[in-house]
Amino acid sequence: MRSQDLRHRITIQGRTETRDANGDVTVAWADAANVAAQWLPGPGREYLAGEAIRAEVVGRFVIRYQPGITAGHRVIWDGTTYEIKAPPQGDATARRELTLMVGGGVSDG
Repeated sequence: MRSQDLRHRITIQGRTETRDANGDVTVAWADAANVAAQWLPGPGREYLAGEAIRAEVVGRFVIRYQPGITAGHRVIWDGTTYEIKAPPQGDATARRELTLMVGGGVSDG
């Protein structure tokens, strides 16, 4: 991975749930990391769901290895929220980089 390819800054957020005295669950997102990333756009798609056409942006962020990132996290980049669609893929032995497969259009994650 070349440093010059990591020209975007992304924020990785983790989901937290808390219960109040009534037992109601409140979901919040907390920043887990702010890292440099490479954006690799992938094929987008449109599909029919609930009698409405929906669009999904699919791409990949490649980042330096960060322990603890899972498919339960999300990515914020350039004002857009991306859901991590699959467990991060990395180089198992060198731990140099992670690839985050993401889809866009997430409102609350």
